[in-house]
Amino acid sequence: MQASTRPPTLADTGPGPTFGAALQPVSVQIAQIGTPGRASNLSMITRQKLVTFAIPTTAVATLGLVFLLSPRTHTEEGDMPPRIADPSQTGRQIDVVFAVDTTGSMGGLIDGAKRTVWSIANHIRQTDPNANLRIGLVAYRDVGDDYITRDFALTTDLDAVFAELSSYQADGGGDTPENVDAALDITLHKMKWRGDAKKLVFLVGDAPPASRGDVPTFDVLAREAGERQIVINTIRAGHDPETAMSFQRIASLGHGEFSSIQQDGGVQQIATPYDQKMAELSATIDSTSVIAGDDGIRARYAAKMGAMAAAPAAAKADRASYYAKGTGARSSEDLVGGYASGAVNVDSVKDGELPSDLRGLAKPALKAELDKRVAERKAAQAEIGELAKQRDAYLKNQVTEAPPAGFDVKVKEAVEKQLK
Repeated sequence: MQASTRPPTLADTGPGPTFGAALQPVSVQIAQIGTPGRASNLSMITRQKLVTFAIPTTAVATLGLVFLLSPRTHTEEGDMPPRIADPSQTGRQIDVVFAVDTTGSMGGLIDGAKRTVWSIANHIRQTDPNANLRIGLVAYRDVGDDYITRDFALTTDLDAVFAELSSYQADGGGDTPENVDAALDITLHKMKWRGDAKKLVFLVGDAPPASRGDVPTFDVLAREAGERQIVINTIRAGHDPETAMSFQRIASLGHGEFSSIQQDGGVQQIATPYDQKMAELSATIDSTSVIAGDDGIRARYAAKMGAMAAAPAAAKADRASYYAKGTGARSSEDLVGGYASGAVNVDSVKDGELPSDLRGLAKPALKAELDKRVAERKAAQAEIGELAKQRDAYLKNQVTEAPPAGFDVKVKEAVEKQLK
């Protein structure tokens, strides 16, 4: 809603990494891309302490994530099948889009969303263990800002979703209304909703709609959503009464829930004694990946891992738990995952698509290397599974007095109702 001082840009952070050495092992790329000093500080959280820090967006900015991962530079998921079969594609289809006001006054909420998106995904999986989940994003501002809308296609690749969300920075605004109409129009008409999926939208903002006349108005779009069985939930940040009225109207027409939260999002994340170990084990699994394809594919994967490296330990633990509760598949280009699931025949793997350190290996030697990585991954995954159970139990026992519900709690409450 209100303008803020523009956050640091690429020029402020010095030269970013180059991806010319994309054929190096992924673990080396991550070490070069991440910001270990800041990330490690985030992991030194004492027990039983509520944490409200922000992911260092300047670290993510140096990755060039907008260039590597935005829908303007990569193929939308519906346009090209995965290179390797993904077992998670079975199960109940659930499509969720977050349409978020990214103007200057929304900084606190955006940081909270970055920290809890994996927790929300976990909750969806707990609500429906067989969920075939896709998440999409729509960032919106208004005329005169850097952009009016910026969308990210629905995808099962939640690492890519997290990387895109991590690139969001609150900026712009200056007048009260924002272009909610445009955000809803993109959400309904550009997102590739699956026909049989449960379809949920979470519209989050602190300003009422600005109807500019170039797309249908918010009430017309909300009514269309209701007719198409796309449920629109609205979350008002702050206390603006006009926003409350319009958001209540949207939720009513879209057959969803209206909620109100604090201006800063009200997110409270509890650090646990299990977070760091789960984060380390998850990084071990990531380091076993063998990304098949060209330099661009490996660069995009490295960018996603770099965004995750900059996340707090609690978010990393949520990610580890999410994958542990599913099939364990983390990337459709990962040969190790495809080989472990039986979707990949080693004899069919082309040498030119392998990372440089594995090229030239005879098929028996390549198979032996993949077997070794599968064993390492299984051991780490089993340990994560046990730690995740202990962590879940720990979290249930920590909150004795419920604070005012924040963004993540409101989303989880709506999910529980609407996925039954």
